[in-house]
Amino acid sequence: MKPGKVSENIIKRSILKSIDDKSAAGYPDCALFTGYVADEAMGSAGAHALVRAINRAAEKGCRPINASLSVTMPSNMREKRMREIVEAAAAVAKEHDICIINGHTETVDGLKYPIVSATVVAAGNKASAEKALPGQAIVMTKWLGIYGSALIATEHKEGPLTRYPAFLTKEAAELWQFISVEKEAQIAHSSGSHYMYACGDGGVFAGLWKLADRSGIGLEVRFKDIPVRQETIELCEYYDINPYKLRSDGSLLIATDNPDELVDALHEADIHACVIGHFTEGIDRVLISGEEEPERRFIEEPTQDELTKIIWYN
Repeated sequence: MKPGKVSENIIKRSILKSIDDKSAAGYPDCALFTGYVADEAMGSAGAHALVRAINRAAEKGCRPINASLSVTMPSNMREKRMREIVEAAAAVAKEHDICIINGHTETVDGLKYPIVSATVVAAGNKASAEKALPGQAIVMTKWLGIYGSALIATEHKEGPLTRYPAFLTKEAAELWQFISVEKEAQIAHSSGSHYMYACGDGGVFAGLWKLADRSGIGLEVRFKDIPVRQETIELCEYYDINPYKLRSDGSLLIATDNPDELVDALHEADIHACVIGHFTEGIDRVLISGEEEPERRFIEEPTQDELTKIIWYN
């Protein structure tokens, strides 16, 4: 297999089919979610791994209760770095009022970056809808490429700084503050919208494809309506990567029957949100661009995240 994110087909045939349906995720009062992060600066890997896991719980309308943390470090890395990772995760746990009840740490020869895995156990009432329905609108919160932009601006900014002013990478680095979707997920559930997807690897295109695929239906999305920040565009242009396939933790895609009310509620909470499309009959996932003579093209099955072109190959 290629390095990086395993393809959706492999996940379906070799992972999901191998998991016992009596696992924690199958019970109505318990859900288990995991997240991982690698190649982070200043110990932030621990915080971001835990936030990603909390995001998965939030999209299901579940409340995180406790967590476990696994940290794998390069053998030549100092103990201080491991402490920073764990302390960052502990700070997130305290903020969300959950306990880290278990953990594992080890070092591995030849590893280039720390790898952190966080598992969150969460409880809920199984109010989440199982799928989206044709005709429902798609609301997107915040912007695409939040996580990827912040990571590039934090650890791979040397190149962009030769072309762009320093304030651009500074503003991109500050996007870390937006990677949690817990608040908007709570608002969506309270507004009666229960089917959603917290974006991650593969960016907003991967998120849209998975949102429709898991419901067995299609969608139509207006390209111009997908929100993106200028700093993301500039950083992606420098590295010649596609911002729409750039890791987008921090953005939530929501299926809703009441898009105007939901967007208003999110705006009242100072969360950027907009309607970008709707679900359709069939299985075609279509991206529409242009006004007078609209061009229709298909959103393809998710592939490796664009970050792999920077982190592993440069």
